[in-house]
Amino acid sequence: MSYFNDAEKLIKHAENQFGKIKKIYEQSLREKSIKSELLIEIKNLMENLRSALDFTAHGLFIKYGDQEISNPKIYFPYALEKQSKSDFQHQKRIEKCIPGLSVSRPDIVIKIGSYQYFSDPTNVWLPQFMDLCNENKHRQLTPQERREIKQLKLTSGRTSISLGEGASISMGSGTQIRMGKMVIPGGQKFDVNNPPATIGSGTKEIITWVSFHFSSNNQPVIPFLEQCVDSIKKIIEELSEL
Repeated sequence: MSYFNDAEKLIKHAENQFGKIKKIYEQSLREKSIKSELLIEIKNLMENLRSALDFTAHGLFIKYGDQEISNPKIYFPYALEKQSKSDFQHQKRIEKCIPGLSVSRPDIVIKIGSYQYFSDPTNVWLPQFMDLCNENKHRQLTPQERREIKQLKLTSGRTSISLGEGASISMGSGTQIRMGKMVIPGGQKFDVNNPPATIGSGTKEIITWVSFHFSSNNQPVIPFLEQCVDSIKKIIEELSEL
């Protein structure tokens, strides 16, 4: 079996892992505590994704690298989040990670460069992902924070007012807000924790948005992991076809 096949198998396994993580994640939200099982599964997922990238780099080295180099250390090349494009190129990061590739397949070097964060702001997930991998492997399981964000939503007919945390509306006596078939009379101040008194038909909702975030990069866990899985799958598919 080739390194590319191994990488593809790891991606399929990671997709199944991600489905399990989402279920444990929902349990953790309901229980308002981070389950240790969630941290372990996230750690394993990221390690498998990192291995899939490194297997792809090995596959490229076997096909196009300099085979005369003994005991090369092959890794998937990536730029640090604070590393400029010129520094990345000057340090020959791709050539150091996959020796011989820049000579035999400069087109692939350009392709790998397109995955770096400096080529597209949406690629910032790559250095952030690598940082999280390093934290999980060499330090400790990445801590996460549970965040609740409240929103007050007043609705009547096709009209609505929404207030987030920290926002409020103060109304003087004799004033009013009319929206659809509902009136908010004056002489009151309202916010997400103190909904207003109203007259007429309409709805008042206090919506609580809940999520876990990685504390080191402030990324919401599930969307970030989903982006990593999808992006790494795309990288492997594209590079294995070259």
